Amino acid sequence: MMKSGAAKKTETVSYRIRSDLKSALEEESRRLGINPNALVSQILTRHIDWGRFTGRLNFIPVSKDFLRLIFDSLSIEEIEKTARSLGETAAHEEILFLFTRISPVTVLQFLKLWASHFDASDYRYEGGKHVYTVKHDVNLNYSYFTKEYLSSLLRSSIGTNVIFEAMTPNSVTFAFTDSQTKRSSEILPTIRAPQPK
Repeated sequence: MMKSGAAKKTETVSYRIRSDLKSALEEESRRLGINPNALVSQILTRHIDWGRFTGRLNFIPVSKDFLRLIFDSLSIEEIEKTARSLGETAAHEEILFLFTRISPVTVLQFLKLWASHFDASDYRYEGGKHVYTVKHDVNLNYSYFTKEYLSSLLRSSIGTNVIFEAMTPNSVTFAFTDSQTKRSSEILPTIRAPQPK
């Protein structure tokens, strides 16, 4: 998950849920070795940060095994062509859908959301650069896809070039500069919930 800053204020709330859901939550919290409050907080955070957008953006869950098969079957040229196309079109449409405009700030908001669904991710702002590491654990071809997708997205949306500092079969580390924004944790307001049509 993305690193966060200071601990956030918490409040005590009460909700009514079905008995079977309560039992399932208690069983899962025992399995994970955490208390039910922490588990419910994780579930709600995951929904607010990612889950509430997946259906409206027409995302579908796929396994890593499926992704490995798909990306292993494609040539580097096909991967790069597809990634460039998606970075210049689909990513723009998703940013506009979520934030109503494309700007350096909303692109950083989108990157935070995008990175949050991987196994692990890290963000830091150092030396005037936004630096991200994303651990996807798919394969090297997926890293090539990610490189081209992000390069295309950032070049076409805010006119900046991406430097890929590391690229392995399991992860990518990339950096870019942008004079109009600072740390993403300082400029990332809550994402608005898309309104039903």
